[in-house]
Amino acid sequence: MKFLKNLDYTEVQDDNWKFYAHFIFDTSNYSDPIQAKLSIASFISKRFHVKFGEQIVIDKQVSDDLSQTDLGDITFEELPILNESLEFYFEDTELGTFLLNTAKPENFSKSVGLNYKKKPGDQKKCTFSYQTKDVPQTLITRGVGNITKEALLAEAGNNIIDGAIDMLFLCFKVLIYASIPKLKPKKISKKELRFGGKPKVKGRPHLPINRVVYLPREQIIDGQGMTERTGKKYNFYGRRGFMRTYKHERYTKMRGKIQYMPPIPPKDQKPKTTYKVVNA
Repeated sequence: MKFLKNLDYTEVQDDNWKFYAHFIFDTSNYSDPIQAKLSIASFISKRFHVKFGEQIVIDKQVSDDLSQTDLGDITFEELPILNESLEFYFEDTELGTFLLNTAKPENFSKSVGLNYKKKPGDQKKCTFSYQTKDVPQTLITRGVGNITKEALLAEAGNNIIDGAIDMLFLCFKVLIYASIPKLKPKKISKKELRFGGKPKVKGRPHLPINRVVYLPREQIIDGQGMTERTGKKYNFYGRRGFMRTYKHERYTKMRGKIQYMPPIPPKDQKPKTTYKVVNA
């Protein structure tokens, strides 16, 4: 599935949002109640973003490595959140742009002037928005508990575009990658967005931009206080990368921390890049 590179924020800007909200929030305008829920969530997510969000720009080498990296057992509570609303803009022209909102329900509602009334079973949500063929799409999942592809697919049911879960996991891995101190995103200005020209986005909000940069594998390992060097000679066919969280009490220095080991390509051969995420 081809995801669009630019999201449209025109409807949710200060001088527009109340006009459009009057129509979007009226559920009688929808024939499908599920579509009504998703459209309303997408609108609020974008409105929240133009008020409080940030953009994160990801170097192509970073997304290439992370697409070949497995994400181990992790929960939403352990996921490093850089901001409650983040737009993921990938340098890779083949990847779309995605909006991840993890704000508390009450803060989410306040952004459009709604009063949040807690209901039995209510819990934190994760809203993932994107566009295909100029049509806004939204995936809403629980923002608590274990993060697995199987659980998210079961929760989303048929209301999901092919490849959306894979891209959601790629964004999760970007957050984990960017939480490693040595790989912390750098604040940049729009003038510093060199690749592919500046994003031409309708109604683009003027928000902080963070750039996630690529570092060679050895520098990443050194930055985590780890060593992985050996003089042994053997036939090496490459390996996928992996991320894991140290949870057991036997870990003293690493407990609660996330480790990232980048993928290693086979000798003299560049690995084929795919965007299908394999999860343990």
